[in-house]
Amino acid sequence: MRRSSAGKCTLALLSILSAATTSAGAQTDTRAVLKTVFPENVERALAVSAAPEHLRSDATVYVFGAKGFSKVQTGTNGFTCLLNRDSFFYGWRAFKPTCWDAEGATSYVPVMLRVGELLAADKSVHEIRADIDAGFKAGRFHRARRTGVAYMLAGDVNLDTSTGKVVGQAFPAHYMIYAPGVTSADLGYSREAAQSNASLPFIFRSGAGGAELSYLVIAPQHH
Repeated sequence: MRRSSAGKCTLALLSILSAATTSAGAQTDTRAVLKTVFPENVERALAVSAAPEHLRSDATVYVFGAKGFSKVQTGTNGFTCLLNRDSFFYGWRAFKPTCWDAEGATSYVPVMLRVGELLAADKSVHEIRADIDAGFKAGRFHRARRTGVAYMLAGDVNLDTSTGKVVGQAFPAHYMIYAPGVTSADLGYSREAAQSNASLPFIFRSGAGGAELSYLVIAPQHH
């Protein structure tokens, strides 16, 4: 069981890294899937599924609608959860339940909210990327100012768009540590090494914000 899980993790990891080096024109356009609007209760449950159970009830929660994300719960514990939809940047159709800590709420979350707004407005991948890049240059967005964590304990999930039911896992449960400016090479990571050890941490920088919002990804094998 563990070996099979590790193998799936490796394949998913290599797919992400391959997508990061593929030209935008060659990628599948998955925006139509990712702009699906689910019933509020379904989206809320998916959003908070990213967090450890003890953080879920008191987290701030956003849900996606016709104009993008809107806040449906103001939390008290500093964590912010939403069903992230930025995987279209690298040609995936997986939804990403994510809960960021207080530092992430001021750095990562504003970018994801803007991505949701532009996705709902049917902007192209190029337009969305250009808008986010311009936001960093203008100072509307910024890197995390200290280390912190984003929980993705439900993994990256494929959903039945008619019901919101999880029908598969594109990438397993993991933790993401804010690591702007860090590369996988800095960690001693290589694709060859990952083939034999799928639990190696690596840097993910293919989503919204690119290198400005890099994460160090840790995917435990005992999930």
